[in-house]
Amino acid sequence: MNLLSLFGSKPKKDLKVKIENQIDGLIDKDVIESRYPFVFELNREYIASSGNYIKPYVILSYPSEPTGNWLSPLKRLKGNITITQHLEPANGEILNRHYNETVKNKEAELLKTLDHYRREQIKRELVTAKKQLEQSLDEKSAFIYLYTYILLQAHSESELRSLEESLNRVLIKINLKGITPYRRIEDAYFSSFPIGLNDLKEYTYAMTNTVSASSFFPFDDNEICDLTPTSTIEGINKETNSWIAIDYKDRGRTLNRNKIVLGTSGGGKSTYQKSNIFRKIAEGEDNIYIIDPEDEYSKDVIKFGGTVIDLSSASPTRMNPFEILSQALDSDEDGVLRDRKLTETDVDNLIRQKVNRLKGFHKVNMPDMDQVQLSIISNISMQLFDKFREIKDLDKMKHEDWPILSDLLQALKELKDTDTKKFELIERYCFILEDMVEGSSTLFNGHTNVDMSAKIISFNLKLLQTEKEMQAAAYLNTFSYLWELFTSNLSQSDELFCDEFHFLLKNPESADFFFQAYKRFRKYNAGATVTTQQIQDLLDAPGGIGEAIVGNSYTKIMFGFEPREINQVIDRLKIPLSDKEIHFLKAKKQGEALILYGAQRALLKVVLTEEELRLLNPKKYEEKTGRSAKELPDWSDKVLLSQNEISQITNELNKVEGF
Repeated sequence: MNLLSLFGSKPKKDLKVKIENQIDGLIDKDVIESRYPFVFELNREYIASSGNYIKPYVILSYPSEPTGNWLSPLKRLKGNITITQHLEPANGEILNRHYNETVKNKEAELLKTLDHYRREQIKRELVTAKKQLEQSLDEKSAFIYLYTYILLQAHSESELRSLEESLNRVLIKINLKGITPYRRIEDAYFSSFPIGLNDLKEYTYAMTNTVSASSFFPFDDNEICDLTPTSTIEGINKETNSWIAIDYKDRGRTLNRNKIVLGTSGGGKSTYQKSNIFRKIAEGEDNIYIIDPEDEYSKDVIKFGGTVIDLSSASPTRMNPFEILSQALDSDEDGVLRDRKLTETDVDNLIRQKVNRLKGFHKVNMPDMDQVQLSIISNISMQLFDKFREIKDLDKMKHEDWPILSDLLQALKELKDTDTKKFELIERYCFILEDMVEGSSTLFNGHTNVDMSAKIISFNLKLLQTEKEMQAAAYLNTFSYLWELFTSNLSQSDELFCDEFHFLLKNPESADFFFQAYKRFRKYNAGATVTTQQIQDLLDAPGGIGEAIVGNSYTKIMFGFEPREINQVIDRLKIPLSDKEIHFLKAKKQGEALILYGAQRALLKVVLTEEELRLLNPKKYEEKTGRSAKELPDWSDKVLLSQNEISQITNELNKVEGF
């Protein structure tokens, strides 16, 4: 008898373990099947799998000097494209010895070689070897082996061919050489998976260092490169050698188009400003308005077919303070654009708005004017717009249909017969108006006689610098007129530029205009750019306007400062700077600036095109090119297109109806 039987043990039962698949349902099998298929068919030109047509590429050679964002054309290419890279460490000691021997051998070979072509080759090889050795010895880089695969996927053969053509165009553009290894297409395919396989090392092997390899990875806070059809090229990024490009008209990325340019004299602010204006002129999309305190732009504006408005007591130019150009009301919601054919209510509201704005004009003409006097003048002004009330259409109103300053003077003088008490209160102002209508300060009396429809308009304020008594009124009238232009058509993009901004900050009227503009221009599809070398003037502007303008500038460009000014930037303007940025700004290198675009920042080197150089610095242009700056080159010779680019442009144009 079995001992266990004495205890009455129960017979054994077969244990069944229930297996529950907790992963099933969490994974998208369709995605896995499309990327890691269990069944695929190898063809001569591609791999067919799960309805996809797949073609792998291996990269055989790389550009000799990769810079900055050089790979972006490939990464921006539309379509299902996967870039896979394998990195493996290389033996640094062996490579240091190799480059050291290379330098010695090449220097010896250079001494013995007489052939010019071969000497140039050796010099380049020497530069490369020395650079690699220097970076390694300074511990700025380490040596690595780099392998690159590109995988194309499409839903049809025709789509795959189109994607392949686009890829080949981009590879040529960025100096990458790639092929499909047809005899080992399966190995190339699986090597592009993120599973650690790298079966075609002998095809795509390249030895490089970490500095060059880092250019493959766009994780750089200093990179500001948004290349779109409407982007502005600001210059070159000094750290990555890539372009700094900003799309100021992309409201999703750019909070506002306001910009402030700061820096000591001689740093390159004016050259930067003028090059920006020239590019805007070349694009031809924006209306350009220039506030020119020092008469630095008049010749260029006339050369490009624009209008120059000279403001002074001796100028024949007239901008009527009473003329209404815009149908927009300050109380309008964002995006509201009423028709220019107006209702009676709209007309009355626009007249009231204009009369209220003219109160500032009257106050600067007679600073001690009290509220009672101002009310009398405003009530009389309201009665002068009968023609506008009759026509009710801004587009049908002629310059001559608006009241002028002499009409106001005549109406005020009539109070002498109709209301003696009121006349006594405003009699002193009548004496002032008589001088502005019939005397030496007639700039403000008369119907508008300048072409305000030009694409480029410059306001020359230089002569006003010496006419202090009428300066405030001229500024106020000019900026009021500008505001009407900016708000009259929301679909039209406008850009305002002002050089030597510190001159205007000293005047309360002009300072307040720019303060309002920097707060509200975004609403009216406009942007402003000002330059100044006087940070102290920014800080001294009334009511903190200077600091507010800096705060409302989404883009800030700083060309270099004295140590005291750097402290003001940090402490007063509340712009934090790193030690590297402080050192860079103290160096004050001409044409180099720190650019702040929102939260991004980079070290900028301003680069002029040959035409900009010809216009802005004729002497340097002639030294560089050997051509006379007075002769306009045939720039069409500079437009070089490859056969692929010509074919692509032709195909796109053929899609345009009527071409």
